[in-house]
Amino acid sequence: RDYALSEFWATTNFLYDPAERLYFRDSRFFELRDANGHKVFWSRGNGWVFAGLVRMMEALPLNDPDCRRLQALFQEMAGRVKELQKADGYWPPALLAPEGSPPESSGTALFTYGLAWGIEHGLLERAEYESAVRRGWSALDRAIQPDGRLGWVQQVSDRPDEVAATNTEFYGVGAFLLAAAAVFALDLRR
Repeated sequence: RDYALSEFWATTNFLYDPAERLYFRDSRFFELRDANGHKVFWSRGNGWVFAGLVRMMEALPLNDPDCRRLQALFQEMAGRVKELQKADGYWPPALLAPEGSPPESSGTALFTYGLAWGIEHGLLERAEYESAVRRGWSALDRAIQPDGRLGWVQQVSDRPDEVAATNTEFYGVGAFLLAAAAVFALDLRR
């Protein structure tokens, strides 16, 4: 517990951009800008952090000081994540570059999971966040291909990259299942 939290907070102190309320992939991205001058924040990378916060909070007692810190960080990120969702329900592969971006289901699934979990556990206001969850789930539903596979999963990478309808990966499916379970749990509490 102590080691995991120490490493998490050290990583957060190093990679978290408090102005953007997002994590850089690693230090190579601190000064990197896209063609339009935007900082580069990877959707799936931030999705992994967001979903990881959920898993860490679940493992700690609610009255633990680190749990309260994690909750505050989760709520801060949730506000930014909600702002960055595209009208079609997906989050773009590069979070600050939505213009003309393709659908991407792995980051979308991780964000949908985290937001739904946050509502169900009382950390996020349903009235403020549920529409983002519903749009995310609708986007994920549309990502299911005619052969039943989950599409639009960016391939293995370390940054935002190209993605196609036919792209799928196990980690995308795993994130989809996390989102499905969280949306189902949220529906049970209506």
